[in-house]
Amino acid sequence: MKVFLKAFFIMVLLASLTFPVLARNFDLPQPSGPNSVGTMRLGFVDPSRKGIFTSNPDEYREIAVQVWYPTTDDLQGKEPLFYIPDRTVGKYIAKRLGMPNVFGKLAAVRTNSYLDAGLSAGTDKYPVVVFSAGYGNIGNANTVQMEELASHGYVVFSISHTYEDVASIFPDGRIAYFDPKQMKVFTDDLLRAAKETKAKKPENPVKYGIEQSKMAYQSVHIWSDDTSFVVDQIEKLASGEIKSIFEGRLDVANMGVFGHSFGGATAGQVCITDFRFKAFINLDGSPFGDIINNPVKQPFMLITADGREIPLTAGYSPEQTNYLVVYIKGATHSDFMDFSILFPVFRYIGMFGKIGGERNSQIVNDYVTAFFNKYLKGKEEPLIDQMIFKYPEVRLEAK
Repeated sequence: MKVFLKAFFIMVLLASLTFPVLARNFDLPQPSGPNSVGTMRLGFVDPSRKGIFTSNPDEYREIAVQVWYPTTDDLQGKEPLFYIPDRTVGKYIAKRLGMPNVFGKLAAVRTNSYLDAGLSAGTDKYPVVVFSAGYGNIGNANTVQMEELASHGYVVFSISHTYEDVASIFPDGRIAYFDPKQMKVFTDDLLRAAKETKAKKPENPVKYGIEQSKMAYQSVHIWSDDTSFVVDQIEKLASGEIKSIFEGRLDVANMGVFGHSFGGATAGQVCITDFRFKAFINLDGSPFGDIINNPVKQPFMLITADGREIPLTAGYSPEQTNYLVVYIKGATHSDFMDFSILFPVFRYIGMFGKIGGERNSQIVNDYVTAFFNKYLKGKEEPLIDQMIFKYPEVRLEAK
């Protein structure tokens, strides 16, 4: 991760010099579903946990969540939400990564989501999907997937894991920034585990390396606990115990979970202990946690870069079955988030793969929606059921 951040700094510095010439405003692509998209911010306090990544041992764990959902409100004359609320967040992201402030641009990027719009009455109840972004990222880093799912009739809750996400934005405007000390502890531990694995030369280096990553093991359990706690709150929203537009409208019997990178690891980890989730998707995330030794009972899908040096499947139990692997040629790890669309100039200096951000997002959207349609809505989906050949960049493997 340190090598990645140093390289990323150099690439951003170079890009910032050419940015006025090569860049324009890249708003997010329109979702393909029949529904317009509403969004809102929520915040929840977990009174059962204290002092997590904070100097105050009496501070309760507080979680910020952004929700995307179908809306049929009259949106004429209304403006969609910007990608980040102001340039302060972008400036902080750049500062913490030691980069020029090119992220301020995100405050001018329009999404397709309308803040605090009403929930569509088109369906009695909507299935629920929960999401986590990568480590040190922002909770809305995959807004393209959130809007796509919402446009197809899902309510999606994206969790900001406080002090490990770069900026957790609460409904009252407060922002909890990540703890740089925790980031250093996390990355140093990953480097130590990698060096130890290289020195030991174990029979199964992937398994050994994951098992030696103590801080990742700790964090993936914290993120898993965050996820289950948010699901508790989702059930309260559905029952009306927490008053909201979602009362009686959430199909909590059909919930899925997915994530990118460390968020993908979290999706697998939480499914080991929380059977309220019927299925999960991992977007190119190494499976830290207990999943390496414990087969998951729920069906799941891995979406990953084809040609990855360490195949994603190597991190799962040899006894694991009942999952689909979607390999995308020309993609890299960083292509599985919105930045590949929002900062296309970085592609020319090696940040992203050759596939192109919008093309990769189209493929990911198609598979993510089809997978959840199958397992949460009970629909027949040829893309999944028959593994039809639709994209020349895609290779499929059923386990």
